[in-house]
Amino acid sequence: MIHDPSAPVIVGAAAVKQHIDDPVLAQDALTLMRHALEAAAVDAGSPALLAAADVLLVPQGTWTTADPGRVIAPWNPDLPSVVADIGVLQQTLISRACALVANGQADVVLVAGGEAKFRALRAQIAGVAVNDPVNTGQPTERMVPAHEILTREEIERGLPVPARQYAMIDTALRSHDGWDRGRHIQHLADLQARSSRVAAQNPDAWNQRVVDAREIAGAAMVAWPYTKLHCSQWNVDQAAGLIVCSAAAADRFGVAADRRVFAHVGVESNLMVPMTRRAEIHRSPAVGAAAAAICTHCGTDPAHVEHLELYSCFPAAVRVQAREMRIDLDRALTVTGGMTFGGGPLNNATLQALVAMTRVLRSEPASTGMVTNISGMLTKFGASVWSCTPPSAPFAALDVTDTATAATSVVEIEPEHRGHVQVITYTVAHDRGVPTLGSIVGRNTAGAQVVASTNDSATMENMLEEDWCGRVVQVDGAVLRN
Repeated sequence: MIHDPSAPVIVGAAAVKQHIDDPVLAQDALTLMRHALEAAAVDAGSPALLAAADVLLVPQGTWTTADPGRVIAPWNPDLPSVVADIGVLQQTLISRACALVANGQADVVLVAGGEAKFRALRAQIAGVAVNDPVNTGQPTERMVPAHEILTREEIERGLPVPARQYAMIDTALRSHDGWDRGRHIQHLADLQARSSRVAAQNPDAWNQRVVDAREIAGAAMVAWPYTKLHCSQWNVDQAAGLIVCSAAAADRFGVAADRRVFAHVGVESNLMVPMTRRAEIHRSPAVGAAAAAICTHCGTDPAHVEHLELYSCFPAAVRVQAREMRIDLDRALTVTGGMTFGGGPLNNATLQALVAMTRVLRSEPASTGMVTNISGMLTKFGASVWSCTPPSAPFAALDVTDTATAATSVVEIEPEHRGHVQVITYTVAHDRGVPTLGSIVGRNTAGAQVVASTNDSATMENMLEEDWCGRVVQVDGAVLRN
């Protein structure tokens, strides 16, 4: 088939994991990334691609090395590198890699990311020191997010933890749908159980044990209604490496046609509205805006794409995306097993997912796949579409921030409100299974939203036993009085 020689294609994709209890024997995250890229070059059938790279793109993790490119790509000490800080969409790096190739600014681009938090956790438990590689210098470019993800009120009033905010989003969606609490809990458990069965078949998954719905619902509570088995598992040692090049470069380096996965489109919204300022906490209009852009550019409705990897840090993320994109929740929603079981390395789960998606598409070359990405608390959104078939339209990196902004209703936060509010959503945070903080987002009669919390045990017990959505409660500034 004749196609655009500048079309960006993934030609090499590989994931690496280590599960070593002795942290002294385990490798650091940057070394894992190097191994992943080396494996990706083998996957492409052309190790020479590494030395031919024009740039390396890396999402920042918990590692602290000043100039990661020097460790990840020692074969080229002068290779330009770009590091994207936490808060920058992983999709931004993926779109940039593809756009550099499509625009003729690069022939070969390396993308790598990874974490070694399991190693760090084991070191903490053992009381030994393990360090990241130390070097001087800086990457060629550092990408930083434009705004803060959290408000001061969210930080000060007990909502800086992602599990708590996503639990509140999920409860808001449950209330909007008119579900009772029992149906909601069963649905969340079933959704996660299905993901665990996918992870069991994924050789790169962190946890390949099949977990049933009863165990998920009965695990240690983190933020009601979320248990530990609803939450992303970031204590993992995982890395991913991708090699993106032009179709012409793939020809020059002798990459077989059946190794090539074409990028059709990359879409992102960089609108940043904190959860407590959203008038519709159960929604993310940015997701719908991205879906519409994909449909227009590719002529394909995301709801009908054969293979999906919906970003799955928490069930609310999956449920909101599916609603906004009109995706049937009963169909397969992941090719990795999701971030609870497949693994959720900080700021790198999307690269892990692209490795799995590449493998799936190569096995079904007539099919199409979509991988999505979220940053923050359903704050930013990105998506990309891929197939082994050349796209009908040239690759495009699309930004739907303006459309998402127009579609997203925001409200003011009233931090000093004293009086009655109607509860929109709520959660009860737990520490080792013990309730520690009950939090609500409510709306006062002036239409402003109010964030308040309590550590009163009787109130928290009532929040766990009864439905508080729609209840009118008493608030005194930051304190939920009830």
